[in-house]
Amino acid sequence: MTMRLFWFALLTLFLAGPSRAQNAHIARLAEELESTNIAIRRQAAKSLGRVGQPLSITLLSAAMQTEDNVSIRLEIVRALRNIAFLRDPGFRQALGAIANAADQAQEEDMLVRLRATEALWEAGRKDLLDPVPFLDRGLSDPSPRLRLSAVQMLRKLGTPETIDPLGRAANDRDQPDTIRLRAIEAIGAVALMDLGPVGRNVAEANVRATELMRVDPLVDTRAITRRHEKQIGYLAAVVRDSDNTPTLVLRAVKSMGQVKDKSSIPVLQEIIETHRNEAVRKQATRVLSHVLARQYE
Repeated sequence: MTMRLFWFALLTLFLAGPSRAQNAHIARLAEELESTNIAIRRQAAKSLGRVGQPLSITLLSAAMQTEDNVSIRLEIVRALRNIAFLRDPGFRQALGAIANAADQAQEEDMLVRLRATEALWEAGRKDLLDPVPFLDRGLSDPSPRLRLSAVQMLRKLGTPETIDPLGRAANDRDQPDTIRLRAIEAIGAVALMDLGPVGRNVAEANVRATELMRVDPLVDTRAITRRHEKQIGYLAAVVRDSDNTPTLVLRAVKSMGQVKDKSSIPVLQEIIETHRNEAVRKQATRVLSHVLARQYE
């Protein structure tokens, strides 16, 4: 059965339903998706994104597999994004189709993969899905540009779940130093609720009170500590790798200073005592003084 026959067989089932006029409109758009005119195919994809019905998602997903024009595949990604963000019926199916478009095993064009990955990141910001697995997959994409974009999106997302993929990228010798450097910066920039002295006192009081009441605390300071320790662990691995350039090591030490967790103290002392690069030792000394000062705030 050709793709056209498949579409029309599927549409026949829907045309018998109550939304006859709308389904007739979708049937016309399905036919236009096979037009030899690129402009007509592009407009059909855009219009299906506005209809937002499960059938339109099916048609767009099928067209994504057969369309050879990159500009139209980009339009299909935008149409699926529109359906997903409006939470139209079947929006989860639309997100699945976008995820396929972000996968280099299914989509050969880097720009299409990039736009699909960006759409998944936006979907995560709207609490439609967890984008971290898709951004993590993007760190293995053949395109350095897309890998760098994945690091940047993980940084902007800034949730605790982003630490592991960023940490792996920071310590991956197969990654270019540019990407590793951005990953190291991002580890230090992950927003993990530095509450400050007053905030920490309030959080500790809340923990004590909620323990007595047997309810969950508003802020789990122990969980924050564990996250900080994970950040320091990845950064320490960068510092201890003797094959890493001074630029990467210096950035890792600076990121430790951003985290300002006491778990970095032994690592910083080790750097000051043993590292062969004077600039790195000096940077570690400055960061250590800041970390120690924080412990007495």
